[in-house]
Amino acid sequence: MKKWLPFFTATGVIVVVVALIEYVSLKKTGGHFCYPLDDTFIHMAIAKNLVLHGNWGINASGFTSTSSSPLFTLLLSIIFKVFSIHIIIPFVVSGLGTLLALFVMQREMNRNTALTTGSQVIVLLFVLLCGPLPALSLLGMEHTLQIAFTLLFVYSLASHLSGRPESAWWQPALLAALMTATRYENASFIVAAFLLLVLQKKFTKALLIGCAGALPLIIFGLYSVLKGGYFIPNSILIKGNQNFIYFLNGGNSVLQATASISGIIVIALVIIFARWQRQLTDRKFYVLTMLVIAGIMHSLFASFGWFYRYEAYLVVLGTFQLSVMALEWYQEQGAAGLRRQLLPALAIGVMLYSLPVRGLNANRNAVRAIYNIYEQQYQMGLFLSSHYPGQTVAANDVGAISFMDQLNVVDLWGLGNNEVARARKKGYWTNDFLQRLVRIHHTRVAVIYDSWFDQNLSAGWVKVATWEMPYNYICGDISVTFYAMNQEESSLLKDNLTAFATRLPADIKVAYFK
Repeated sequence: MKKWLPFFTATGVIVVVVALIEYVSLKKTGGHFCYPLDDTFIHMAIAKNLVLHGNWGINASGFTSTSSSPLFTLLLSIIFKVFSIHIIIPFVVSGLGTLLALFVMQREMNRNTALTTGSQVIVLLFVLLCGPLPALSLLGMEHTLQIAFTLLFVYSLASHLSGRPESAWWQPALLAALMTATRYENASFIVAAFLLLVLQKKFTKALLIGCAGALPLIIFGLYSVLKGGYFIPNSILIKGNQNFIYFLNGGNSVLQATASISGIIVIALVIIFARWQRQLTDRKFYVLTMLVIAGIMHSLFASFGWFYRYEAYLVVLGTFQLSVMALEWYQEQGAAGLRRQLLPALAIGVMLYSLPVRGLNANRNAVRAIYNIYEQQYQMGLFLSSHYPGQTVAANDVGAISFMDQLNVVDLWGLGNNEVARARKKGYWTNDFLQRLVRIHHTRVAVIYDSWFDQNLSAGWVKVATWEMPYNYICGDISVTFYAMNQEESSLLKDNLTAFATRLPADIKVAYFK
């Protein structure tokens, strides 16, 4: 039991932190459970429609490749089917993903390190802070599962690369498929594994891992194309960064592109080079090499986001591996060794200091984020489900409103609408296009952030009201605007908003324009 004490300690800390955050959040929301991101509701909306209507999309009909985590959305739909549709289910699944990630880290330390129990506790506490695993657990999204599958894959493959496999080859192949099905960004680790296997002239194994990792993406991509979407999910097409273009044009350096993981990448590169010089290409060498390759690829082609959620799989793997190696070194060298290497130790501290600071801020700001979503997107969902059930509405944040009622949502931003995504990709995402789209779909009202669109988009619409939060941390804008598509509709919209205003949180400032 003692060898699992660090796991139970870290689990206890996470449970306490999450419970405290939820306690404060529920007090602020009047007991209504909510999430710190609208994206969680997108997963739930698609899963709900898959269960109730057999359609993959934010609406009851019309396929849209909105989710960049097919496996997580499919998993939610299965659980919804078995246990009924409930808002808390993504939180439970995310929490189980956190437990799995902690289990994998504990098992790795038990099997492949000589760390004392105290050192193992320090490692897990440092990782959960930098991760930050409590905040990620609260998201109710796929990122904790992504972390767990990444850890399993990297350590399994590193064993094979170092010549002492702990499993048959089908296991890393299966994990490769689970990784990419959970998040597309994990294709970076498939590329890293493929390159390292080719360098070892293990061509068959390289093809096995490459094909296994690509298979879920190909299957879902072909399904999406057959349904009228793009091979790549809309969320990736719209949210993906352009760092690789800036890099190729000399606009920034690799170190600039690596952003919050730059310290991890630099330290890992130094260790890789030192071990290469000593011809010590062991398991640790391959773990760090895969981390560096995947980290640079992520930096050039993927995004960085709130709560480290996009890069969390890299942050957790990096902080875990580096802290394990640091404490192993300290156990061997002791305080005397640390004094001899004081300058390198200080340099490492400087390069990594932002991770625990940002981790603390992520956990602290989780309450703000939850309340922001409750004040804005959650209230939008309540309003539209109360006064426009089953109707067609236009919006740019579509998660909560799609999940909370069976609306026909026209997503003007494009995540949940293939026509808009296509317009953005091909360069005709204009006011005329959006206004024509709204007319074709017989839209009754629009609920949008004015700051996201050209000021002339609303020409011909009737501005009825705005809801403004006292502060904003996570939402796209501090205020959301309600438009009617014509004068006749505007009177009804104002009456509906006036009737609903008494249900709004007390600190929401309502302004009417008609």
